Amino acid sequence: MVRGVAVRARLAALLVVVGLATAACSPGVANQADGEARAAEAKQATKELAQAGQQDLACDNLVTSRDKRITSPPEHMVLLTDAYVAPEACWDRITFTFVPTGVNMPPGYTIEYAEPPFVEGDNGEFPVEALGNAFLRLTFAPASQTDFNAGRPVQTYKGPIRLLFQNTHHIQLVRKLRDSPDGTQSWIIGLDEKRPFTVDAVGDSAKNESRVSVYILK
Repeated sequence: MVRGVAVRARLAALLVVVGLATAACSPGVANQADGEARAAEAKQATKELAQAGQQDLACDNLVTSRDKRITSPPEHMVLLTDAYVAPEACWDRITFTFVPTGVNMPPGYTIEYAEPPFVEGDNGEFPVEALGNAFLRLTFAPASQTDFNAGRPVQTYKGPIRLLFQNTHHIQLVRKLRDSPDGTQSWIIGLDEKRPFTVDAVGDSAKNESRVSVYILK
């Protein structure tokens, strides 16, 4: 991130606040209603300035890198139920939601930059599109989109294999690969360039689910 841009933005907002506040108190204000309107605008500008400062602090405090990240898998399989992309102020976020088949814990994961071509299928017989200039390969274990414990296979994830999104900072592709027979599940994340990233994995006991979120720094 270019801190100079954020500083200039805050300075510009501060000048707006000062200008509006001065205008609101100026004898040149046509009438009381006009003065109150300008005072309200100054108050809103002050609020936005404070929010911008908090946002910059949050962005600066996020610890990211371009290095491989890996965590150990839990004992029991987890079942994918949802996946979505959310562009936010400081990053692009991809969140995956799972339900447990045993103790409620998030899956283990491995995420690292990888080079195409990418393939899927038991024997790697199906090529996968590679939209982007840099690619993260994210693998969950043990994870599946199908519950085989219900007497017959039940698909728990009914979303698209290629996620839909818009207005992201760097993400160009989020593509699910076919689940592997070894109990792993992989996704390809296409970016316009290599960006620092981090991962957050939590278990939510209230909802009996776990979530893994990947943050791609703006």
